[in-house]
Amino acid sequence: MTDPLAEINDCKYLFLADIRDLGRGALQLVVQEGLPVGTPLAIEVGRSVISDCTRIEATDESRAFEIVWRRHVGYSVRNESYAAASDEEHYDGTRFRIYSKSHFIEYMSRATFATDEYPGPTRHYGVVCEDHIIDVLSVGDPAVRRLH
Repeated sequence: MTDPLAEINDCKYLFLADIRDLGRGALQLVVQEGLPVGTPLAIEVGRSVISDCTRIEATDESRAFEIVWRRHVGYSVRNESYAAASDEEHYDGTRFRIYSKSHFIEYMSRATFATDEYPGPTRHYGVVCEDHIIDVLSVGDPAVRRLH
């Protein structure tokens, strides 16, 4: 059986399809793989022409994944156009990241009273999609499964 986290990290393109607060601290994401659709075309941007551009979309052939955290301390959804990369952050993974150091961890340590004692040790997870970056500070690892 294939590891769904490895499959998510293997996606060249990824889209957020759904995000739901399930109540009582539970959070669900559904993400879908983006695939090239149609014939490559040239597009004009300003005074430049870029050739061989192909639309990227979630299709019936796309892999889809559900990610569920049973207890999150907090989460954030950012427009990826405004997300800044930082050499100060440390993580493993590409599309599904597990952070050991991040600005989100620092922010949540200031904005909440969550500690290792209560509610317990937390971890920062990031899901990097084409239009959204989702950051989750959670107690416990998420359950991840491939939907189709």
